[in-house]
Amino acid sequence: MDKNIILTIRGSHRNMDGEDRSIELVTQGRLYKKNDAYYIEYEESELSGMQGTKTQISIKDGTVMMERVGKYPSQLLFEKGKMYINSYETPYGSIQIEVYPTRVDHDLDDNGGKVDLEYQLGIDGRFVSSNELQLFYR
Repeated sequence: MDKNIILTIRGSHRNMDGEDRSIELVTQGRLYKKNDAYYIEYEESELSGMQGTKTQISIKDGTVMMERVGKYPSQLLFEKGKMYINSYETPYGSIQIEVYPTRVDHDLDDNGGKVDLEYQLGIDGRFVSSNELQLFYR
């Protein structure tokens, strides 16, 4: 299975001061299945601030891996209850981020699906925000 999809991405976060921000993006993407895992790929846009970057999300069992290649490469692993620490490229340089997922849910099939993530984000050992990321495709 390999097909083009319409992907809706909703992200929100609440920072240490209690300020909320959210964004919604609708874009074209690609869905395929390989070795019992689903893969979603899409090109980042100017709206996301990462134009020139391709994002690939792999979903298998209770884990979601998000990899970005191109102008701003990064790799994030979401597995409920397990902290993931990695380097993250930004327009201002590289930083160390810590991701602690509190919810990793997905419901996927060939015709439509969703990925729902909630996680705490830290930078260089300090709490920065509580986040939610939802992806829907059809």
